Amino acid sequence: MKVTSKNHDEVSALLTVTLDKKDYKDKVEKQLINYAKNANIPGFRKGKAPLGMIRRQYEGGLTYEEINKQVSEGLDKYITENKIRLIGRPIPVPVEELDTNKEQIEISFEIGYEPDFSIDLSKYEAPHYKVEAGEKEVGKSIENMQKRFADREEQDKATKDSYVALEVKQVVEEDVEGVHNHPPKNVVVSKETKEAFELVKKLKKDESLEISKEDIQKDENLAKQLGFSKDEAEHLHHDKLSVTVKDIYKLNLAELNQELFNKVYGEGEIKSEEELKAKVKSELDEYFQQNADIHFVNKILEQITEKEEVKLPEEFLVKWLMFSNENINTKEQAEEVYAAEKNALKYQVIESKLISDNGVSIDYTDLLSQAEQLVRNQLAIYGIHHLPDEEVQKYAVEMMKNQEQVRQISSEVAMAKLRDVILEKAAKKEEKISHDDFMKKIEE
Repeated sequence: MKVTSKNHDEVSALLTVTLDKKDYKDKVEKQLINYAKNANIPGFRKGKAPLGMIRRQYEGGLTYEEINKQVSEGLDKYITENKIRLIGRPIPVPVEELDTNKEQIEISFEIGYEPDFSIDLSKYEAPHYKVEAGEKEVGKSIENMQKRFADREEQDKATKDSYVALEVKQVVEEDVEGVHNHPPKNVVVSKETKEAFELVKKLKKDESLEISKEDIQKDENLAKQLGFSKDEAEHLHHDKLSVTVKDIYKLNLAELNQELFNKVYGEGEIKSEEELKAKVKSELDEYFQQNADIHFVNKILEQITEKEEVKLPEEFLVKWLMFSNENINTKEQAEEVYAAEKNALKYQVIESKLISDNGVSIDYTDLLSQAEQLVRNQLAIYGIHHLPDEEVQKYAVEMMKNQEQVRQISSEVAMAKLRDVILEKAAKKEEKISHDDFMKKIEE
């Protein structure tokens, strides 16, 4: 077997895999003999059917299977050995008929790959904010702790400090045909979700009101507070929605005492309000700085994407879109999709190139560490901050049994390491800023 390459240009090529008949015929013959030894054919004792009969029945399928296997292995080996960084996947060139009795057969593939270019991170510069938590952010975080361990007090009607649990359902018209099963949305609103709270604050428990789909389509905040994304609101099946009050209550905040400190951070870790505030400020400062670092890196990547010339295999990608997507039937459709996704593809190529050129690598320890952090983050949502390390690791190992989770974690680790590279090598304009001002910068 041999693989040859013929470049179309610097980012696309035709790879041709050439197989000699002996490359696959001997292996097929061995498989046929094994089949014959174990075959149960009516009219013959087990393993006694004539090899010719077995050959007529199975040789064709086994031959194509073996050819496909060898071609795939040869292609992958060539791509790996030559360090070709593919964009998309190889597209097989159609053949009218594959004659497996010829002394040699050739199977070709169109490929597109990343261009050869380099990026000098030091020539890019962006604001790098030092974000500190103020009294407002610290107080809000502590109040959220108190809410997590608060006592609920049921109420007959809502007050300004109430929480109102709602069930939101689409109203199916009486004369509509077919089966319409739209699961209800269950949300809790309060004075912090102003639009929805104003809508229901005069209702008592089990009382309802109706709103039109136009009401939430024109008010994105209201839609979000009632549990609908912008896309969901735009694609509602029915004209009206029913909003029912399921519960009304207020929260009597947990006292700031040793019992609360222990629940949040573990026995004896925090011994006073002053220590609590210092601990919370430290955690918030770290969290805000992580966000500031991400903001800096994103700005650098935006500049690189805008300024760097990155040649993409456009003709190949149009073909690949048609080959890989059954909903794209014409070249014109593929060109439209490619035009819409071109910048995103360029961004991915730049990320990949930076990861490759800066020696970013990932091992099992990296993945396990990230999985453990994800577990801790999830537990923190529920106010659990002090689970033993061995328990956290147990949950992390379980998480990594899911291949989709592993892929997601690998991507997060690679991007975290790339962020470190960009933070080290790109130029920074350092600036202290309040959290409120930083949030405004993010929205710009």
